Amino acid sequence: MKPMREEIDTNSSAAHTPDAPTPKRVSRKARTSKRSREASPYAESLLEACAAIPRLQAFSAAIGTAGLAKLLDGSGPITIFAPTDRAFERIPSDELASLLGDSSRLADVLRHHVVSGRVSAPRVTKPRKVTPEFGDDLELTRSDRGFHVDQARIVKTNIRAANGVIHAIDRVLDPG
Repeated sequence: MKPMREEIDTNSSAAHTPDAPTPKRVSRKARTSKRSREASPYAESLLEACAAIPRLQAFSAAIGTAGLAKLLDGSGPITIFAPTDRAFERIPSDELASLLGDSSRLADVLRHHVVSGRVSAPRVTKPRKVTPEFGDDLELTRSDRGFHVDQARIVKTNIRAANGVIHAIDRVLDPG
């Protein structure tokens, strides 16, 4: 819904008085980012969307532990390749405990799953690379078995939020 503009009566003497307040100017960038978030049909931020998806609870908890909530709650757009709970279960328990105990390392691993902008699916014959917030580039491919990011299979695509999109994946990616 577009914000209503205040109508000004140009025949009124109030419109021409020197004491009348002048409207506050807002930069185009500020208007655009605010408007895109307000105009989005998706009410939740990426942070809220992850927390609301049952199979992304381990990822949501890890985001909180790593102190990255602000990253996923920003204006965006960003794309998250979010490991599912099963992806975290695939990590040996001692390695997972070590990772969760080291918030700096955990933040680096999680930022490797975040890409600025909206990332679309690759074509069959044209794999493409995207640069995450941390670590080596990610290669996106498509095959008969579906879409992949590096060695992880994308198990659910295009989970939309007000400030970006989530693709659920079946592995935790290594930043290299």
